[in-house]
Amino acid sequence: MRETSLTKLFRVQWVLPVNSPPIKDGAILVAGDRIVAAGKAKEVLKQAPSGVEKLELEGCVLIPGFINPHTHLENTHFAIVKKPQPFNLWLAQMVKLVRSQSYEDALVAAADGVAQSLKFGVTCIGEFSRLGASFVALSEFGMIGVVFKEFICLDDSEVDGRLVEIENWLISAQSRSSSLNVGIGPHAPYTVTPNAFKRILKLAANRKLQFCIHASESPSERKLVEQRKGIWRFWLGRVLKSAPIGLSPIRYLDWLGALRLTPLLVHCVQVDNCDISLLAERKVWVVHCPRSNANLKVGVMPLAKMLSEGVKVCLATDGLASVDSLSPLDEIRFAFKLSNEHPKLYPSLPPKQWLKMATLYAAAALGLERKIGSIEPGKRADLAVFNVGSSVKDPIEALVFEGRETQLTVVAGKIVYPTQEGL
Repeated sequence: MRETSLTKLFRVQWVLPVNSPPIKDGAILVAGDRIVAAGKAKEVLKQAPSGVEKLELEGCVLIPGFINPHTHLENTHFAIVKKPQPFNLWLAQMVKLVRSQSYEDALVAAADGVAQSLKFGVTCIGEFSRLGASFVALSEFGMIGVVFKEFICLDDSEVDGRLVEIENWLISAQSRSSSLNVGIGPHAPYTVTPNAFKRILKLAANRKLQFCIHASESPSERKLVEQRKGIWRFWLGRVLKSAPIGLSPIRYLDWLGALRLTPLLVHCVQVDNCDISLLAERKVWVVHCPRSNANLKVGVMPLAKMLSEGVKVCLATDGLASVDSLSPLDEIRFAFKLSNEHPKLYPSLPPKQWLKMATLYAAAALGLERKIGSIEPGKRADLAVFNVGSSVKDPIEALVFEGRETQLTVVAGKIVYPTQEGL
């Protein structure tokens, strides 16, 4: 990690605060890990102390660091998994891979995933962690975010032991990092028994912890949960033997009491109008992963209906086992492609709204919007700088369609990409 002076001034062609209009010939003054001032360069320069480190970045836009509210960093080295392929085949392959992965392998993979994320301007992550290794990797870079520890319980005979394991991990993790929050990740409606689900929800409520669930991702999931039909019934049907039949995965989660605790729900592709109304009513944040959905052939999220009904949606990449990069900009560009191919399901949103979905809205989904997600005095100095050229008229459009890797990524006021060796 590159260490620089405690006070820095970044001057760029454009500052994109996200929650206010772009600022041409803008600058940001950073003291320690906080943004002190942001605005026109000539005004910010007046507030800079003598001896401030000045970074002049021509042809660049500066944004709040991207926030990736759902990924699997421990799966970074599972990029070898075939893509695209049907979800059922992909899942069978993933089960074998994760069962053979050691903690040490997961730690190396997670560190690689963090490095790749920083390269694309990501400074905050909502991580779904199976082994807890990604918590260590994220801590070493001082990143802010939430690590959701995966919870799976296929049989009630295992629930007591699984709860002890996760409680021990929570206690240990909470004592090791001041920047990362810990949460719980009940994997999916079909991988946690109803009894175990209710008990893990009670644990989350008692400890006031956020929790995250993969929900309504594939047709197979919906068929299993709602009808107890499909090929999964032979493998996972016993998990739901005490659950009511006839409820969609979303309505089943509401029956469990999960939606009233406002979880983070990932995917939500296979949803109907009743599901969408329920998500809006419960004020649940939905994490949209369009490339992963396409690569696993699970369908297209009815995003237009969700937004018109008032469902809160943010954008994420998912992990490298199901996508080709950890770049939020790649995700946004793919979403634009979907809007052209599926105009009835998928709205043509302006670039500024997609940018919000990958910054401020994603921060809100993780409960961190007061700390990060926009460029404002007092917020944490998590920033990303992209070179888009000096002659652009619409800097947000230029960023969305031309931005690739960052020129600089800043975490808590420190330049962490490129590293000292890369300069």
